[in-house]
Amino acid sequence: MEGIEKKRILTRIAELYYIENQTQQKIAERLSISRTKVSRYLDRAKKEKIVEIKINLQECDYSNLENSIEKKFNIKECIVVPTYRNIEETLKAMADPLNDLLERILENGSSLGIGWGNSLKGISDYIDVRGKAGIKVIPIIGGLGKTGTGVHTNSVARNIADRLGGVSYVMHSPAVLDTKEIKEIVEKDSNTREVIKLTEKIDIAMVGLSDIGQDSTLIKTGSFSPEEFKYLESLGVVGDINLIFIGENGEPVPNKIDERIVRISPERLKKVKKVIGVAFGKRKLKVISGALRGRFLDILFTDEETALNINKLDK
Repeated sequence: MEGIEKKRILTRIAELYYIENQTQQKIAERLSISRTKVSRYLDRAKKEKIVEIKINLQECDYSNLENSIEKKFNIKECIVVPTYRNIEETLKAMADPLNDLLERILENGSSLGIGWGNSLKGISDYIDVRGKAGIKVIPIIGGLGKTGTGVHTNSVARNIADRLGGVSYVMHSPAVLDTKEIKEIVEKDSNTREVIKLTEKIDIAMVGLSDIGQDSTLIKTGSFSPEEFKYLESLGVVGDINLIFIGENGEPVPNKIDERIVRISPERLKKVKKVIGVAFGKRKLKVISGALRGRFLDILFTDEETALNINKLDK
């Protein structure tokens, strides 16, 4: 094994072992090689300084970048993790600081509001907080995503509740309905009314942010059509926080789709003591910056590349 191929396999094995925390046996099974060979490759990766590069990346100090964003947007905390080529690795890097944060801010009996999004679904798989009693996890938006995939709003809430040892509630309504009249009928339903009432008592909320480009998950789930996104874009919308459509400065943009959406209101979301936003990626720069300017977020979880670009964009 020589040249590029040798470096590729050494790098991949080092990533699996040191970054993804997989055992040597699991790596051996995954790559169809012996465990002894995995151990030998790891030793060779150290000698060739491949592992040293990865370790240095993990030890990056982002305090100056975090402080800059905290001061610029007057938020409580900004938590930055390294940028990885794989989204799953970025979400995994956010796990420890998120668990530390939840340990600090969750109290016995806290009510945690949960939004929707692939980032929230992904990071929810790594939540591991013990010793908190009576935690209530409440959807703050109707159902988005397909039931049974784990991405659906209620599925994300249930997953987080299970990992916190708490109880989750179910919103028996799609987030986006066909007409204003249907929405009004649904909101009068006893279940929906109960959950909406519970959103008035949440102490903490965790939300995702979406752009309105053609690759948005909201289009892929069938919740919106490209034509509807073009309409929103024509009004100056850059994205949404929990289906609250905002402009570049973070102001909610009035639109005809709002009257069909079942979710917490912008005014109520701003009254929540701590709103945690989880978002990263080039497509989301404008909506993240807008959410910060509009004072929707108190705590931001993002990656290094996005944080650097937010600083540049705001200048």
